Amino acid sequence: MNTKKLPISPPIENLLQAFNQFNHLSESLDASVVQLNQTAHSIQRLSHQPTDNFPSGNEKNDPATLASVENDSHQQVIHLRSLIDAIPGGVLVLDPHGIIVELNVAASQILGGSVLQQPWRSIVQQVFLPHLDQGELQTEDGRQFSISTKPLGYAPGQILLLSDVSQNRQLQRTAQQNRHLMTMGKMMASLAHQIRTPLSSAMLYLSQIVESNLDQDTHLQFSEKALARIKHIEKIINDMLVFAHGGQFNMSQFSVGSLLTELEEQLVPMLEQKDASLTVSNNYRSLRLQGNQDALLGALGNLCMNALDASDMKPKISIKIVLSKKGQLMILVDDRGCGMDAKMRQHLFDPFFTTKIDGTGLGLAVVKSVIESHEGIIRVASRPGVGTRFRIQLPYLQGLKSQISHAGE
Repeated sequence: MNTKKLPISPPIENLLQAFNQFNHLSESLDASVVQLNQTAHSIQRLSHQPTDNFPSGNEKNDPATLASVENDSHQQVIHLRSLIDAIPGGVLVLDPHGIIVELNVAASQILGGSVLQQPWRSIVQQVFLPHLDQGELQTEDGRQFSISTKPLGYAPGQILLLSDVSQNRQLQRTAQQNRHLMTMGKMMASLAHQIRTPLSSAMLYLSQIVESNLDQDTHLQFSEKALARIKHIEKIINDMLVFAHGGQFNMSQFSVGSLLTELEEQLVPMLEQKDASLTVSNNYRSLRLQGNQDALLGALGNLCMNALDASDMKPKISIKIVLSKKGQLMILVDDRGCGMDAKMRQHLFDPFFTTKIDGTGLGLAVVKSVIESHEGIIRVASRPGVGTRFRIQLPYLQGLKSQISHAGE
């Protein structure tokens, strides 16, 4: 029986191509790390060879034997040097004080020439940008490098492998955006319905204002309702734009303290309206984040608004900042609202999933997209009748720079 192959739409085909290229580059990077490990073991074996394999007895004084051993050692050194230079990534050998004592050709090209006998920390400050993207070093021309380290073993010090992951990161961003675009295509019918309802209400109120002789109070009431529906449509469109862009934002540096201070100021009117209380515990105000403050502010504000809606009387919201054992910044958002069951938690971050009558179903999907664009993770824990906790995990600049700097120690 003849089977007819279904055509693949261009967006899916592009996505598959991006994934294939990403997998190929990942395999190349893994091969480089394996080759580096093999080279390190070869250097270690070579360093022990004079004592383990050196001739004994009368052969020690034989000139021919000595010349043969010396020639073999010289050939192995040349071979190892060729292996190191053949590695596509930059290889640097650091002594116990973090001084560069050896490097291959790729490392010289990355760092702009020979940097022998120079401290690794100084080279990082000279060659790479002060901020970190995804915890990796970045040059002025936009290239990104990850760092792998391994102890020498045969002597104090370390081997560093600088791997160019620029193409990998670009493919990841492209694949992420393609996934969002594919999801957008599936959501268009639902989006039309989401916009049609508030749009119809707004048109109804506006028609009453234009065509009827209303008293001043009714006129004002209808105007406020029409404006509320239009703002609702605007929020849907803004959320869709953020989601469609796949969390692509302009990034800058800002402190955790400034982020939470602005959040508190933004929430004051809603807290007063709901007779709610907000408790903020933050002992790390000076820690700095690399990201988009407005986007994170919107995400945290969205979580707090959901917490207000989850409580009927005098809501209580708690925001706490802690540092995890792995050096990540943790933002905990707790409420004592109605809570959620397992089925609701399973679909909580799905686009257009909502339990509210006038909800867009995009709020938490956008929150998740914003957090992931900052290389973060968001999790939720909740029990019906007890409350809900959102846990956001984000990398912060001091922690990332400490990890990079200590690679040479």
